[in-house]
Amino acid sequence: AAAAAAAAHRLRKEFGQAACIICVLGGTEFHAADSEALVKAIAPELDAAMGPKAKFVTGGMVGVQQTFAEHCGDGSRVWNLLPVGQSSSYARGTDINAGADLEER
Repeated sequence: AAAAAAAAHRLRKEFGQAACIICVLGGTEFHAADSEALVKAIAPELDAAMGPKAKFVTGGMVGVQQTFAEHCGDGSRVWNLLPVGQSSSYARGTDINAGADLEER
């Protein structure tokens, strides 16, 4: 719990109090034929509609989260929260680490 609180505090400090933090969650695989295309279409639209105060946080997982991150503008407002020592390997976004495992993250 302490690691999660510290990560949340660090993000809030980095983003600023006025930021709108949007958590992007989703499965590691797509189940419907058009789901991936839908995520690819929504990501840039949400990025544009929310404006510069929006920050998008993923769990650094493959599938929905990676697809969203890699199609969300230039990736400068995407942050991928992962356990210490792990990286997302996404083409866009900034990895940040907190906690020893997925549960602590």
